[in-house]
Amino acid sequence: MKQFFKYFLASGLAYLIFGIIFLFISIAIVSSMFNKGPKPIIVKNNSVLHLEFDGLVGELSHSQPQFNGEGFDVVETTGFKDIIDAVDYAKTDDKIKGIYLDISMLSAGLATAEEIRNSLKRFKESGKFVVAYSELYTKGGYYMASLADEIYLYPTGLMEWTGIGTSRMFFKNTLEKLDVEMQIIRGSNNKFKSAVEPYFLEKMSESNRLQTERFINSFWDHILTEVSVAREISKDELNLIADSLKIRTAQDAVDLKLITALKYKDEVVDIVRTKLELKDKDQLNVMPIKKYVKYAARKRVVYEKGPQNVAVVYANGQIMSGEGSFENIGSITTAKHIKEARENDSIKAVVLRVNSPGGSALASDVIWREVMLTKKVKPVVVSMGNLAASGGYYISCGADRIFAQPNTITGSIGVFATIPNIKGMLNNKLGVTIDYAQTNKHANLMSITKPLTEEQKKIIQEGVDNIYDDFITKVSKGRGISKEMVDSIGQGRVWTGIDAKEINLVDEIGGLNDAIDYAAKLAELENVSIMTLPKPKENPFEEILAALDNDKEEEEPELQLKGGRLSNELIQKLFNYMERLEHLSTHPEDQMQARMPYEISFY
Repeated sequence: MKQFFKYFLASGLAYLIFGIIFLFISIAIVSSMFNKGPKPIIVKNNSVLHLEFDGLVGELSHSQPQFNGEGFDVVETTGFKDIIDAVDYAKTDDKIKGIYLDISMLSAGLATAEEIRNSLKRFKESGKFVVAYSELYTKGGYYMASLADEIYLYPTGLMEWTGIGTSRMFFKNTLEKLDVEMQIIRGSNNKFKSAVEPYFLEKMSESNRLQTERFINSFWDHILTEVSVAREISKDELNLIADSLKIRTAQDAVDLKLITALKYKDEVVDIVRTKLELKDKDQLNVMPIKKYVKYAARKRVVYEKGPQNVAVVYANGQIMSGEGSFENIGSITTAKHIKEARENDSIKAVVLRVNSPGGSALASDVIWREVMLTKKVKPVVVSMGNLAASGGYYISCGADRIFAQPNTITGSIGVFATIPNIKGMLNNKLGVTIDYAQTNKHANLMSITKPLTEEQKKIIQEGVDNIYDDFITKVSKGRGISKEMVDSIGQGRVWTGIDAKEINLVDEIGGLNDAIDYAAKLAELENVSIMTLPKPKENPFEEILAALDNDKEEEEPELQLKGGRLSNELIQKLFNYMERLEHLSTHPEDQMQARMPYEISFY
């Protein structure tokens, strides 16, 4: 009996202790979920703003839990607007004396880098210093750093200055080996719509090569122009340096006056201390950009008067039917956000921030309709990011005003349909046969296990041509130019922001804040207070609860492409293509695509 009570009491005590621990953990979780009181952030006098890029610079700041195999990591993405707003605030903050720019790990698109670089330029014009340091300057990284007062490179570091190139893979031979037939139907006159070329060609078509060389040369010329002004080196000399591969060592970059000097990181810190006039015993006050972003945001709220009156709706990623996320534009989600802004009486203008290569033509049309309904009652202005192509341009074309960066990729006005036929692979590689029973001869029209008949191809071709005609009609009305003109600059061709302005596809060269200012002007607003949609969930537990509440049965792939964990670029590209094909095979409503001709990798 004593033994019984002994074990009973021990078990009871164990359960009691476990219960108490579980209670405290639950309280901590609930407290973190509902405690909205932010900790105060203190910026000390004579501080330097440390602008360090240690992760992806995205469209919108958000925290997202990611399972690492054992538990959850909280992955933070910093939105570019938060960065530029923080830098703009810092130029008027007496406590911030300068910026220490560390871009060794910069990961941002060209238009995003342009936005941040312009904010650094404004900061420098205020009379404060900008010092740049890196162990490796990529072309994009150096472009951002080029406006700094002083640019330092690690003594054994590297600097890339070789021009811009882009590459893409072609899967024609792979698909033939697998006995997979890609049934491609493009608009009759969409010769530049080359998104599907990897499926039936072994290299770029001449029309694709023409447009590719056009826009990468436009990008390079813009970079040369800006770097030439910042470093006082002629464009011809900069081109010669690239063509001759003159930068082979870190010292070469110094000799060519692209780099101020070679310094170790501790030596650059000493230079910053000197600029702040610190003595040996004085502490260097460093304010990390991620913390300052929150500080500046809270300060701005204090000075913003009245209710939120301008809504900024973010449309980021490929366009598809259904619900969206921070990485994808879902027609239901984005249309809901635009409608919410339209029906909110305190919102006087809407800015649609588009960063998308396109996607489903149907989903694009659903979003376009909400833009047009909103335009009837309040101004709608579009700000284009790195990409606003095909479907991304579709949802933009009806706005009152369109802003793009010089290195935005836009246009790509065209349509195609992709229907894979894997019957040969199933039969010849796996020994699987397929049989059908159907009430009518076209009941299995979109099946991926049988080839299309000539009659079916003709019907789908008519559908693609009708969608293309509807696309250019909407662009024509939205931009106030003839359909014939739209068709001549359409046909699936992509354009840079600079070229797009020349042919009237966009109105202004400028960034997101320029678009916001213009929207406020149209709405005759004296003070601007921003509502951001979707509203980011700062607390990662909110993301977990949202994920648990999601009734979709899709499993996250083992290869965490969105988190950037996969280092093998070849596998990543193949996975992206296969993921897209899988989506198209299960979502027939999205098989008519208004998508950018290709995915670009700059090197």
